[in-house]
Amino acid sequence: MNLLLTRPKAQAAAMSEVLERRGHSVHLAPLLQVDPLPFDGRTLGTASAIILTSANAVPALEGLDPGIRVFAVGPDTASAARAAGLSNIVAASGTAGSLLEMVRHHWRPEYGPLAYPSGRHVSVDVAGALAAQGYSCGRVEVYATSQARQLPEEAKNLLRRGQIDAVLFMSVRTADAFCGLVASTGNSEVCRRARSLSLSDKIATRLGQLPWIESLTAASPTREGILRAVDGLETGHGAEGFRPLPR
Repeated sequence: MNLLLTRPKAQAAAMSEVLERRGHSVHLAPLLQVDPLPFDGRTLGTASAIILTSANAVPALEGLDPGIRVFAVGPDTASAARAAGLSNIVAASGTAGSLLEMVRHHWRPEYGPLAYPSGRHVSVDVAGALAAQGYSCGRVEVYATSQARQLPEEAKNLLRRGQIDAVLFMSVRTADAFCGLVASTGNSEVCRRARSLSLSDKIATRLGQLPWIESLTAASPTREGILRAVDGLETGHGAEGFRPLPR
C-alpha cells in the first residue's frame, strides 16, 4: 500500500523502515519539528521517579541514574528510554489514563517526588492530575514542537492524484497541523480518496472535519497497534487491527 506518514522526521525514519520491510511504499510528510528547550535540571535531578509521555523527552534524561524508576505511557516510549540506557521502566498501554492508573498502582506519594519532562504543549495535564491525587509532580518543559508551513509537494500531488491509500497520524498536534494546512489551501477534497488511520479516537475526532473514505483508529494506541492496523487494511481483515470511529 501507499502510505503517508506524518510523524516528525526522526521518529518517522524508524517507522518507515518497518513499514517498507512489510512491503509498503512510504512517503514522509513530517508536519512537526521537535526542538530541545533549555531547562533547569534540578527538578529532574531530585526526582525519585520520572513520568514519560513521549520519546521526545528522553534526551533530557541524560545524566540521571540509569536505575531511576520510569513510568512510560506506552511500549514505544519505554523502548526509547531503554535505548538511552535507562533500565527500571514500566510501561502503560499507551494512553494518559492508563499511565495515571499505573502510577497510582506502583507509586505512593510518600515514596518521593515525581518529575514529568514534557513538551511545551500537552494534551493531558498529567502533573496536575497527579497533584490532585496528593503526589508531588513537577513538570519541566524540555522540548517544543513547531508546525510545518505547508504540506510537502510530493504529499500534495499524491493525495491529489488519489495515490495514497492511508494517511497515518500518531498525535493530536499532527492531526491539527494537517487539517489546518489542508484547509488553508482549500484542498480538503484531496482526502476523498484516502483513509485516515489514527493512534487514538481523540486524534481521529480531530480529523473528522475532512472527507475521508474512512476514518479509522488502531485497536491499541501504540506503534504496534498502527502496524497491525496497516496489515489489516492490506489483507482486508482489519477488524482485528482497527475500529471505525464511533459516530
